[in-house]
Amino acid sequence: MTAAAIVVNHNGGDDLAHCLAALSVQTVPVEIVLVDCASTDSSRSLVTSPPERVRVLALGVNAGYAGGCAAGLAALGPEVETVGFFNPDCFVAADFFAVCIVVLAGDMRIGGVAGRLVRPDGATLDSCGQVLTPFALRVHDRGYGLPEGGAYLHSVQVLAACGAAMVYRRVALEAAAVEGAVFPTEFFAFWEDLDLGWRVTNAGYRVIYEPAALAVHRRGATASPGRGRLLTRRPPALAAGAMVNRWATLARNLHWVDFLLRLPVLLPWDMATIVWLSLPRPAVAGALIRALPRLRMALRERRRLPQRRLGWLE
Repeated sequence: MTAAAIVVNHNGGDDLAHCLAALSVQTVPVEIVLVDCASTDSSRSLVTSPPERVRVLALGVNAGYAGGCAAGLAALGPEVETVGFFNPDCFVAADFFAVCIVVLAGDMRIGGVAGRLVRPDGATLDSCGQVLTPFALRVHDRGYGLPEGGAYLHSVQVLAACGAAMVYRRVALEAAAVEGAVFPTEFFAFWEDLDLGWRVTNAGYRVIYEPAALAVHRRGATASPGRGRLLTRRPPALAAGAMVNRWATLARNLHWVDFLLRLPVLLPWDMATIVWLSLPRPAVAGALIRALPRLRMALRERRRLPQRRLGWLE
């Protein structure tokens, strides 16, 4: 299966060189496309003078992760059958693509592969595929923050792959497209990975967690230093955008029965989250209001997509 890797970069710093180096030594041929979203830091040198075998797509504006993925996917030729999407702070093992291709080749109804992501310390898990929590329907990266040894060692179906390193069959991406778009570019960043995996699943494919597909993920590159949940350390526009992207993802994909069953939890949970984010940073509330048109768009798109009852909860 022909493969391509799309790396979306915005001020990725020293991480970008490590990410591209890891992709350049894959044990199977992989086309590498670096999509740069108007970087201004040291990673800019790799945009102007890219490594050998790396094709650069310089957007000139920061289109976010979703916009960068969309641009990179549009730049691929029709011969590419397998597409990986990566953050610059993710460094894959040399056989990462080879393992993913074996999984995809084994069953045509497998549409995507989620790898085993660990933190740079090598002792802590970062993501073993994504699912939704049972009642509040929050994104849950399986294994997040747990000790690496002995956990999540078997392949299972999940709802989505973490956007730091997700690999999909090209035809599954096309089947999950809405109004011709695989990625909702208005998302900018956050929830686009869960939304994509959910649409792929609703289209009749499966996303499989494969522990043999190994990668290191540093995580939190867009958050300010400190303690506490990453959402509270994002800039107000990104924090608000993540909330609206969550609502848009639910509006686009959630079966109406599952919505009604969880409404008594969803409504107070999200209201409490809005207050929790907005009280210390009032700018979040304004950004939420400005981002609400995305929700109307998602409700319109819902009519063009299938919805299935939830089965991927933890």
